[in-house]
Amino acid sequence: MNNQITILLSHPNISNSMFNKHLVDINRKNPNFVFHHLDKNRVNGYFDLEAEKKLLRESKAIVWQFPIYWYNSPSSLRDWQDQIMSPIVYSADNFLKGMPVRVVFTAGAAAEHYTHEGLNRYTAEEMLIPFEMTANAAGMKWFKPLGFYGCSPDMTKAALEKAAKEYEESLLELL
Repeated sequence: MNNQITILLSHPNISNSMFNKHLVDINRKNPNFVFHHLDKNRVNGYFDLEAEKKLLRESKAIVWQFPIYWYNSPSSLRDWQDQIMSPIVYSADNFLKGMPVRVVFTAGAAAEHYTHEGLNRYTAEEMLIPFEMTANAAGMKWFKPLGFYGCSPDMTKAALEKAAKEYEESLLELL
């Protein structure tokens, strides 16, 4: 099996995203990473099931990457799960079984907002439980999510570089 990690990026406005765009741009050169932007790979709201299955079959691990939107992922990832995962998981040939999966999320709010005492009243990990449940239903191997908080246009270059390194290391753990 190859060492391809497929990053399913769900971001409706990646060109204006400083943080997610930086993570993708700086790590694009890694031969183990294949970035697949979901928002750009659907036509009239629909994905090409056979093309998506081919991409997944060539993968050793999957990453669901997105900015937190109203305590969830953007709609393109939820649509992808409905349209692509469902036909795979509920078939006799569920080739996703045993495949590592990790969520990488970004949040504009500071980490202290994602606590039981904070503004959101829940941790980010608690908000991501439906993704873990999805992975479990598919028989995938769930890895702890990686989150980046306080993502804003005024982040320093040093902070972006540190995050990009942590991101790369976190993804390579999946191999």
